[in-house]
Amino acid sequence: MVKMTKSKTFQAYLPNCHRTYSCIHCRAHLANHDELISKSFQGSQGRAYLFNSVVNVGCGPAEERVLLTGLHAVADIYCENCKTTLGWKYEHAFESSQKYKEEKHQQIT
Repeated sequence: MVKMTKSKTFQAYLPNCHRTYSCIHCRAHLANHDELISKSFQGSQGRAYLFNSVVNVGCGPAEERVLLTGLHAVADIYCENCKTTLGWKYEHAFESSQKYKEEKHQQIT
């Protein structure tokens, strides 16, 4: 479903809940608070959140990166509305202790 709000088109419009995360630049909805797994992550540019699922994002090609927790295959994610890079999606974790991250999304704050 596409919904127009204040001249912006979003692919998904999240229902009202007590907390919704959105793009810092265009305010496109990204996730409900219920999708938040952890606020205890660190990205290259600072604090980051890990989400179970997000909406209104595009995904680039996967590439291997050495992160603080080891080698991962990740794909950058960006806002579909304004194309701002938001973080990345974990495609594959090479260490067994990191497997819980696979198919999860990390958003830089």
